Amino acid sequence: MYKKQVFLNKETSPSTGNVVAFDSVSTYKGDTYRNTFLSVSDCYTSARLHKTDDDTMDDFIDKMRLLRDSIDDFITYLEKNKGD
Repeated sequence: MYKKQVFLNKETSPSTGNVVAFDSVSTYKGDTYRNTFLSVSDCYTSARLHKTDDDTMDDFIDKMRLLRDSIDDFITYLEKNKGD
């Protein structure tokens, strides 16, 4: 099992932003399945990327890499265009 939660805001912030990464084998109504997701939340909004039944683990990892690369690209853009 893997579970990690990271808070995105400073401790003094009233906002509740966080990231949760989760992977575990679960049992529900007698069925055993692997529950794998990444959740990003800030205040009242959340986005969750799940490994679906149609995804292989490699497919899900590829989705996560694309997400990471997109975030990295956006950070690079914002760093160059801060407009201080």
